[in-house]
Amino acid sequence: MTRVVCLIGLLCALGSAAPPRATSAQDTGETVEETPPTRWAGTVANLFETLDPSSPIDGAWLRMPDDWTVQDVRLLRYGTEPVPIQHRVEADGTVLLTTDAPVEAPHELIVRVEVGNRPGTHRWRLTPFVTTGQNQDSLNQRRARTTDRITGTVEVRPPSRPEGPNRAVDLEGASAPLSLRLPPPLAPARDASFTAEFWMRTNDFDQVILSSWTGDEDTAYPLEFVVDPSGRLRFYCGQSGRHQALRSTEPVADGRWHHAAVVYDQAESRLHLVLDGMRVNSAQAEALPPGSGGLPLALGGRRPDPMKEAPPQPSFTGRLDELRIWPKARSVASLGHRRARPTSNSESEDRDGPLRLHFDEDADTDRLEWVEGARRVPTRLTFQSPLRGLQAQTDGQSVTLRWTAASPNEGPFIIERSSDGSSFTMVERLSPVASGTKAGQAQEVTYTDENVPGKIVFYRVRQVAPNTEPERATGTIKVGLGAEEPSSRPVELVGNFPNPFKTSSTIAYRVHESQPVTLTVWDVSGKRIATLADGAHEPGYYERTLDAGGLPSGTYFARLKTPQGIQSDQMVLLK
Repeated sequence: MTRVVCLIGLLCALGSAAPPRATSAQDTGETVEETPPTRWAGTVANLFETLDPSSPIDGAWLRMPDDWTVQDVRLLRYGTEPVPIQHRVEADGTVLLTTDAPVEAPHELIVRVEVGNRPGTHRWRLTPFVTTGQNQDSLNQRRARTTDRITGTVEVRPPSRPEGPNRAVDLEGASAPLSLRLPPPLAPARDASFTAEFWMRTNDFDQVILSSWTGDEDTAYPLEFVVDPSGRLRFYCGQSGRHQALRSTEPVADGRWHHAAVVYDQAESRLHLVLDGMRVNSAQAEALPPGSGGLPLALGGRRPDPMKEAPPQPSFTGRLDELRIWPKARSVASLGHRRARPTSNSESEDRDGPLRLHFDEDADTDRLEWVEGARRVPTRLTFQSPLRGLQAQTDGQSVTLRWTAASPNEGPFIIERSSDGSSFTMVERLSPVASGTKAGQAQEVTYTDENVPGKIVFYRVRQVAPNTEPERATGTIKVGLGAEEPSSRPVELVGNFPNPFKTSSTIAYRVHESQPVTLTVWDVSGKRIATLADGAHEPGYYERTLDAGGLPSGTYFARLKTPQGIQSDQMVLLK
């Protein structure tokens, strides 16, 4: 079966899951470190890394922590095309990675490991090499490429059993997908706005999570969520052989809980893919079919094809929780704010409330066609975050944050900062003792950031608590440190962020008067790389994303053309 896909957005999102590295804050001499990913001791997880050497390599040495075990290694050219790769554990514990042909273009490396039992911060290292002789198995014939060496960091939490009343559905041993029929008012279609959201956890690739499709090219379907071969999340819709896709830039097949959602805004006729409270891809709804009454939906695979006798095999080996289908377009802010909180009874009973499956009670199974092997299991996923009321005050130079912690002594607070509201770096790790909190009661916590880069910054606070996922977190707050001069231009090129960038950069511009606008990107040789916008614009603030998966490192220029003239801004791509 072939599905012809018109991918909207980044096809080669290489490097988005790169390991944490030191990052210099703009306009200061301060050095901050990105927050390392968290894994649970004794579990299986996937590590994602971009392999983009400065010149061809023949393989790499992978050094993991001593008590970690490498189970499998995958290599994808441009993040999509599988490339044969072999791995072998050497006598000293180093894992030797070799390929049949030299690696000379961006590849994504995925390493499946069994995490050791020692909690704490652990580092792993990938050192590419080139072969200098005919005998590729000889250590003397391999020369390390230290300039392309990659070091990653992982924070390992102690092993623990799930606590609390929350349950999720485990589909790993299910004999078939679970079936659910949505009533007409809640069936997603292009006739009305809708939102579909859920929590998911998996370590596997190339599998269907949630689908209204049978796989028949002539059958229209409004939604299908899959984990693609690179471990990223994709949303599909289509009709009569025409398909449309949105894709996340970061992987979800990492063994952690992720919140996924798609929002359709009928007024704008646009689809938005939201992952972990952040919008990661958007597009005009070109292939979303009209409604046709109630809608069959499958959890953990595709719907059975009525033309075939045998039911399809389940293809999702993971867990699902808190499935909600809303008959309205929920804002990204509301999804981020409410994703880790339960839906109240009043919301569920409201006319615009969601259909909700939370799997905590047997009543949820009554709505589903339950199958053999599907189980309700305890989970660390919690919907009772104790962090509330993040506020900020500024004197124009520093920012003071305040928030309330209902369980202050359950773990340290991680204060994170961003220049664009998307890519966050850790600026402080604050212990409960240092924050002045006391055991057994809710306390207000404060933190002052004295070295604030730029005039616009974003903050959020996380708490690293045991036995829970996702990490407890506040919403994101935007802080302005000074008023900007109003622009007298009818159209203003605001700039791009982040800059420098690694995989993608968002170019922002503001239109004050209705007129035609063309936004293009050029390289230093004068070659046009992309056209991001071309047509009439109404007054408003606009953002367009440049996906740089297939572009080499270097300097590029954003060029905004209007009847009044041309504005340009320099962009730097660093891979």
